[in-house]
Amino acid sequence: MVTQFPDTTGVSYVDHIEIEINQSIDKLIFRLNQRRVHLLAKLRDMREEMRADLVSRQEMEEKLVDAREPVGMVAKMEDSLTELHINSPPQELRLICDTNEIENAILSLGEIDKQEILPILHLPVIPNYAGFRKQVAFGKEGSGPGDLNRPRGVAIDPVSGHIYVADILNSRIQIFSQTGDHLNIFGSGDLEQPWGILIHQDNIYVTDIQHHAIFQFNLPGLLMRKRFGERGGDNESFMHPRQLTISPNQQLCVADQYNNRLVYLATNLDYISLLRHETMKEPVDVKFTNKEVFVLCKLMFVTHPCIHVFTYTGEKTRSLITRGSDIGTLFERAFFFCLDECNNIVINDYQIKVFSPEGDLLHTIGQHRVANGIAILNNSKLVCASQDSHFGIQIYST
Repeated sequence: MVTQFPDTTGVSYVDHIEIEINQSIDKLIFRLNQRRVHLLAKLRDMREEMRADLVSRQEMEEKLVDAREPVGMVAKMEDSLTELHINSPPQELRLICDTNEIENAILSLGEIDKQEILPILHLPVIPNYAGFRKQVAFGKEGSGPGDLNRPRGVAIDPVSGHIYVADILNSRIQIFSQTGDHLNIFGSGDLEQPWGILIHQDNIYVTDIQHHAIFQFNLPGLLMRKRFGERGGDNESFMHPRQLTISPNQQLCVADQYNNRLVYLATNLDYISLLRHETMKEPVDVKFTNKEVFVLCKLMFVTHPCIHVFTYTGEKTRSLITRGSDIGTLFERAFFFCLDECNNIVINDYQIKVFSPEGDLLHTIGQHRVANGIAILNNSKLVCASQDSHFGIQIYST
């Protein structure tokens, strides 16, 4: 737009002033028109953004409606459920039922893939323990690479899936693939009688019942970073530390057997606190749920093992695997257990035995001479250590 201004030659002073005023008015109108055009363009852009946002919100609402429908369908599968409850905090929908029934029900929802549904529902399911069979076995008795001599604790690297085994009488940790291939050895010269293993982030923690200490190794290089503890009963000592685990608040928790306590450490092995209870006699393994602490106690030569359940603050809520008949028929020599995603208790005894969180025997799997460490991978595989002279490590799955 071009504005034409009149010729001002040969005019009076008043006329000149009037012309300047008119010019100023024209300039103002010109600028106002420019601003108006800019504002209109901006309003058009805002309107398009609002329209796109509205369409997006409508699409999201439609997706939510579609998502709510299968959630409602799953929640109504009363015939498939044996238990439906919500834990809070964090809120988590837990469906405890037969694995095949749940998978079939989710697949029947139609176009929505079950891999998308399960994370949305935070839906843990019980592994199909009834279908578990021994799939892989390896680790003959001996002292060479890949040989085992009384293997104890086992741990699974959640990233690589490699299996770490405490080879107690060979004073080392060995690493295997899930097909039984021998991969590496570390800890020789540092460890004397390694027992429990924990892999957390880029660290490997190992308990040693001869040194009465915890050893920290770095995961990539397998070099020792730190040692904590010695024989004794003070806050920086142990008497046969057995298994260890990581708590929900990212603290190490060690079952200190003959001091009858749990010891909490920071991940750099600095001492934090203790947990004791009058019924916590000779704890050998410990696991956490989002509400409770499960402690396996031995009390050797006096009674059979028992699992006691405590709150995080140390108040005992119940004892498990003690109801019904002689508890010796339930498990006799267990030193290790693990929890699946539904908090079912999986114990490695002369058989692998699966109990509900309330202590009901659900399944038995396999048969071992003397069983030791046990770990679960992706809720679908059980890795077990035993004193079998031919197969120290056995892997069960469907």
